Amino acid sequence: MLGKRETLALLDQDNIAYELYEHEAVFTVEQAHAAGIPHQELGAKNLFLRDDKHRAYYLVCLPDEKDVSLREIQERLGSRRLSFASERDLGEMLGLVPGSVTPLGALNDTEGCVEVVIDQELVDAGRVTVHPCDNTATVLLATKDLIALLREYGHTVRVVDLSPFARRRLTDEDLPALLALCESNPAYYELYGERPTLENLAQALRELPPGCRADQKEFLGFFAEGLVAVMDVIRGYPDERAAYVGFLMVDGTWHGRGIGSQVVRDELHRLRTKGFSRVRLAYIHGNEPARTFWAKLGFEPAGAPVSTSHYIAIPMEREL
Repeated sequence: MLGKRETLALLDQDNIAYELYEHEAVFTVEQAHAAGIPHQELGAKNLFLRDDKHRAYYLVCLPDEKDVSLREIQERLGSRRLSFASERDLGEMLGLVPGSVTPLGALNDTEGCVEVVIDQELVDAGRVTVHPCDNTATVLLATKDLIALLREYGHTVRVVDLSPFARRRLTDEDLPALLALCESNPAYYELYGERPTLENLAQALRELPPGCRADQKEFLGFFAEGLVAVMDVIRGYPDERAAYVGFLMVDGTWHGRGIGSQVVRDELHRLRTKGFSRVRLAYIHGNEPARTFWAKLGFEPAGAPVSTSHYIAIPMEREL
């Protein structure tokens, strides 16, 4: 069984570039953050799962702030009902103890029983931090190198998009669906002072702050059974290290399911991995649910209110 020393030796043997950080033993994502391990924006959490027949085992690696239910993972993998594998299976199959779970542990799976599942978001980020089969150290390496290493030694690796929603930029073809989503939130538009129409939503898809380019803007849609949420993000505004959230809305029939929080957390993680250091936004004065929502996500008042022709905007901001 490979431990920390053997795992690092294998990385060296295969000429895989990595950065090593040694630290006190950490058993949870929260403890890893508290320990000050570098590159927290590239951190991963790892789930060792099995199906209800004990025939299929999966080591699932995804961003550490991403919340995906076992049922959603099951659906993405096309597996039978999933649950967490036992501590005994973890030790016998991967040579690991709780708190040290890592995709590198698959190197100890000599029977080839465990399939490694890597979230597409970690591939898109380019790099990832994982334990080298010991939770007193963390290595930063390229995600593609991690995948190549596991495959080189005969292990099955599947890259899967584990996001709870399909995510893409909206176009003019999405305007009817966007209008329906906006119309499902009448209380917001009473405060906003202008009803949504196909015309003003088409303008919103293209609207930019002064001095910004079109390629800085992503007016994103999130889809499950149709369009369930939208978020307008301007990257590099008001400065190159910042991003601005111009709009966030969840379909009224989907309220109360945590969709807005999940969408925001996922997008903040993407911004961190791209090197942005803070996010700014503004909510409409009098929209107490919006103020509470953003405050729970770590946003704080940031500057004086701004008056527009329809409403007063209250700026908020948070560090990433």
